[in-house]
Amino acid sequence: MKRRDFLVGAAAGAAAVAGVGPAFAQAPAQGRGQGAAPAGGGGRGQGPAQVPASKLARISLMQLNWNPYLKPTNPNATPTPDQTLTVFDLPKLYVEMYGIRSIEYQHGNIVQSETDPAFRKELKAKLDEAGVQMTQINLEFGTTQAISNPEPANRQAAVDHVKQWMDIAAEYGCPRVMINQQQAQLTKDVRAGAVQAFKAMADYGRTKNVKVSVETRGANPPMVNGQPQELGMKPWEFMVGIIEEAGANSNVDIGNVGAMNQQELHDCIRRWLPTSSGNMHIKASPYWSFGTAIRYTESLGYKGLYAIEVTTHQGMRVVYNEILANLA
Repeated sequence: MKRRDFLVGAAAGAAAVAGVGPAFAQAPAQGRGQGAAPAGGGGRGQGPAQVPASKLARISLMQLNWNPYLKPTNPNATPTPDQTLTVFDLPKLYVEMYGIRSIEYQHGNIVQSETDPAFRKELKAKLDEAGVQMTQINLEFGTTQAISNPEPANRQAAVDHVKQWMDIAAEYGCPRVMINQQQAQLTKDVRAGAVQAFKAMADYGRTKNVKVSVETRGANPPMVNGQPQELGMKPWEFMVGIIEEAGANSNVDIGNVGAMNQQELHDCIRRWLPTSSGNMHIKASPYWSFGTAIRYTESLGYKGLYAIEVTTHQGMRVVYNEILANLA
């Protein structure tokens, strides 16, 4: 099991322990006729928390959280009974269910943005209508188009593709894109090329007022010919130097640090925070308290977003409540 999957499951388990019921009941279909939208006020645990708007403004919800409930993008696929939503429904849903006005999309779910101006126009209209900002686009291009790919042509393809998405992000009014550095192939041998490619992305992003970041990844070292390569430091520490040399940004994902206790997690947060893009991924773990991590991050002067990354409704509500409880 991948660490991320384990942590997602841990959040769901925390929800069950907390006795949180299903987070929404289906309401009658409305609006675009694309499916039922979750009811905003009914059901246990539904609706925005009764807290100052300034606290709600510190939280973002990832579209990834809703993948089990989104209609398939493949027109030939048969949706499950739970798949009643589209990406166009999410901005309004976020406001009605959580009072959250920041959304983070995976590029694959809005990949039509690359070729369809009408799609971009409609999605931007839905965001504006709900008063929601797209705050980050997570770019998952795979191992070939990556800054860690050993082939210069592939790294250049990654740069060009990221630039395209920076143009798209600017059109949406989105201030951030995040790449997947494909840490498993980020070795000492490809480090210089990775810095060069990442710098090219960051330099172009500044012309568009779009930051480019990478996520904390530190659970496993890179592999060379099937063997782990000794880096002389933790993988996330290796990545920090690349970020700094490239003049790029970081996106701390506390679930991907590989921390086995609270101190290890705090060490990573402290090291990555100076290059933060203003976004941080939050999930639960049995190894440390994310509420304690939030209080620690706040004590360092962090003023950015906490983006919830949990794939069950129960888990989302638990993480949401815990973030709010630990914000001053």
